[in-house]
Amino acid sequence: MRISYRFILYLFMTVLVSISAAPLWENCLAAASALPVAIVNGIEISPSQLESLTEEFKAKTRKQEVSGEEKEMLLYNIIRRKLILQQKGIDDLRKDQDISRRVREFEDELLVKKYLQNQIGSNLQVSDAEISEYYDKNSHEYTSSPKVVARHILLPTQEQAEDVLKKLNQGADFAEMAKKYSIDLPMAKEGGAMGTIEKDKTLPELGNALFILKEGEISEIVKTPYGFHILTVDKIIPAEISSLEEVKPKIRAIILRKKEAQAFTDMVNKLQEGAEITIFKERL
Repeated sequence: MRISYRFILYLFMTVLVSISAAPLWENCLAAASALPVAIVNGIEISPSQLESLTEEFKAKTRKQEVSGEEKEMLLYNIIRRKLILQQKGIDDLRKDQDISRRVREFEDELLVKKYLQNQIGSNLQVSDAEISEYYDKNSHEYTSSPKVVARHILLPTQEQAEDVLKKLNQGADFAEMAKKYSIDLPMAKEGGAMGTIEKDKTLPELGNALFILKEGEISEIVKTPYGFHILTVDKIIPAEISSLEEVKPKIRAIILRKKEAQAFTDMVNKLQEGAEITIFKERL
């Protein structure tokens, strides 16, 4: 498999953006005791370092799995970062005020997240009863719209549409008529097949006509900006409600987010009560 220059550059930059936080990052990973996956001028790279970067790469690229070649490329980017960090002048850069500030900000962010997790996240639970109650009150959110599997014949004029509709009403095959007369060429070749159409997800004129038809029934002529349509429905797919078990993880996450938001608000209000806060609005 060939990997493009842009892909290599993306991986390289993904690693480099964290250089400003390198000391803190290295300290966080120092506890890893597994055998190294590489050694760079005597500096070990642990499996946990590679795994952390792999998970970050998966999150950014929305991939479920990372290939061996991609993982090797990620390792090479850690190696490159190590080589850069070993160069003369890096220690001086660590003393740079801008970098020091960014490291402190990154550290503060980690500390705040960890504090909130300890004070809020780890103490919150969502019961099955709460999930069931939410589901009962909001079941409409988990109901799919009705759908139809439909076909159409598109004609350029009212007169041509009336002529085709007359033939259909006399028993002509809809698919054959679509192939012969429809000007919507991609669909015409497939007998006018429009695929599965969800209610309110198509042109209003077509939707209004389609969702009153029975299976096999042929519509009257429907005018749209594209021309004159004749429609039929091959199959009706009724609206369906997802079961509680299907949506339970999603509902649990929703309730948990609400609890976290409320707990955060309560905690912040309590902290502000005993704090001395001065705001200079004219400086905003």
